Amino acid sequence: MGLREDYQVQMEKQLNEWKVQTEGFKAGAEQIEANAKVQYEKQLEALRAAQTEAWEDFYKLKGANESAWAQFKAHMDKAGGEVKAAVERMTTNFKH
Repeated sequence: MGLREDYQVQMEKQLNEWKVQTEGFKAGAEQIEANAKVQYEKQLEALRAAQTEAWEDFYKLKGANESAWAQFKAHMDKAGGEVKAAVERMTTNFKH
């Protein structure tokens, strides 16, 4: 596999791991008090939005030709960083 394929496999794996973590956070929402739950749900909504954008960038990256691939990789790296940061915020703020 080349650099491009390795990167795509790695990023798809990471996106799927974040998806599993997000579902775990959703399940944890049921156990949080009302005030905390509102904040939890806002952060969960932001996480889902970041994930949606990351998946969109991932599919664009997969379909990009060689000349555009580097540009889409930069978008994917940024989107992946945003999802990672959102997951870390959820993990730090709402340990279950």
